[in-house]
Amino acid sequence: MTGWLADFFRFWWALAYWNVRKTWFRLNGAHRDSCPCQTYSDSGHALDSRCEAVAHWREPRRFRRVCPLLTETKQGWRCGVDAERVRPFWWRAAAYGGAALLGLYLAGTVALYATLRTVHYQVSYLTVAWPPRWPQLRQSQEQLYATRAQKALAAGDYQAAIFSLQTVCLLNPHNYSAALSLAHLLQLAGQPTVAEHIYTRLMQDAPEQRPAIAQVWIPLLLARAEYDTIKPLAIAMLSEDSGHREAWLNALLFAARQSNDPAALGALLASDHGLPGWCVEATGIEQLILQRQPERALPRLIRVQAQTSSPFPPYYQIDRLLRLNQPDAAANLLEAYRSRLLEDEAAILRLRAFQAKGWTSLADTEFDSLMSMPMTPRLATLCCAFLLEWPNRAYAARYLNRFRAAGPAIAEATLPVHQATFLVATVADEKENARLVGDRIDTFTRSNGKVLRGLGDLLHSGAPSPQVRQLLPMVPLPIETVYAIQARPPTAAKR
Repeated sequence: MTGWLADFFRFWWALAYWNVRKTWFRLNGAHRDSCPCQTYSDSGHALDSRCEAVAHWREPRRFRRVCPLLTETKQGWRCGVDAERVRPFWWRAAAYGGAALLGLYLAGTVALYATLRTVHYQVSYLTVAWPPRWPQLRQSQEQLYATRAQKALAAGDYQAAIFSLQTVCLLNPHNYSAALSLAHLLQLAGQPTVAEHIYTRLMQDAPEQRPAIAQVWIPLLLARAEYDTIKPLAIAMLSEDSGHREAWLNALLFAARQSNDPAALGALLASDHGLPGWCVEATGIEQLILQRQPERALPRLIRVQAQTSSPFPPYYQIDRLLRLNQPDAAANLLEAYRSRLLEDEAAILRLRAFQAKGWTSLADTEFDSLMSMPMTPRLATLCCAFLLEWPNRAYAARYLNRFRAAGPAIAEATLPVHQATFLVATVADEKENARLVGDRIDTFTRSNGKVLRGLGDLLHSGAPSPQVRQLLPMVPLPIETVYAIQARPPTAAKR
């Protein structure tokens, strides 16, 4: 075995060494006295000269793979040509070398394929072995980490999911769904600034995806009260995302109101926006209100507008009148717009009007009517938004009992509603209901809900807005409740 191994390594050395020496011999005139491989003391004639190259081989026959001129005679192994005719056999060296490299390559690809399959890469052997298909390995790696991210999310391991999604985004910067998921997780992990950078990059790099990205981005901006970013974004989306124009107009008007910036609305009205009339009218009214010209705004605000394709004008007018402490005008519009308002929205607006007038009995009756409706996620969201902006312990207790008895089951889609309901319970100091709803959330999320409870305590105590805005981006909530939390009066928690 030792002799075979020695000959094996001599063979690979001989392929290069003796062919190089023979090539040099031919280039320098091929004189017998300078023959590199025949024994110098021999005659130099064919079949009479010994081969210097095989002097130390265990089995000289093996050298014939390097040089077929080696010939076996009765006197032993001799060179089959005269010294002057000794020549190299590069084609043999190339053939053996190529075969060896091919064998090593195939063995390496088999080993790599087996390794990749062991770690769950979804890849075929042809993809590993055929160089033109190597770019697919990157896709397989991307798919592997995307799968790992999904499993980590299912297990509640957000850090592992973030790491996997970061790897996916590095492998494929154009995987926008992964980037959106990563931004959302970073937001929940308390890194909203990093998440905003991702959203900003995606808005620039994927113009065809801008509306979808903006819809995911806007709740984070609202939670952080980034009104200077919201205003230009909403103005752009009013034209780019016409299917959600009401939502973007509401975001624009809210941001302008919260930042007391009529100039942002003036810039929209002065531009060539191409927006429908109801958008222009609502924007003009809000601009006048922010410019402190109620005498010009109120006549337009109380006017019953003609039927439009959008449900926004009636709701905006009534809500704005209530915020301007004009409950009588709001009640008149409620009656005029009766057929154009959704039942649950109309009930919430009537309830606010009765409360503004101090009509407690009618307000209680209206709330009872509201609680008799099916407790859908939409109704629960509207109730939470109302009770977070205008806390009322009696109404909160009735809502919580109704929600626990007939509310939607907790799931990924309804988790934000359950978390909003927990905040309602905490703000209203309904400790038992808060505990029961909190336990349901903890069981589903398999966490201790520390951030959610911290946010509830801040809202209950009436903490300053900057403290609330640190935790609000980390808690998934319906966007209606985010609006309500940002708009709540400073004394809301003390009611």
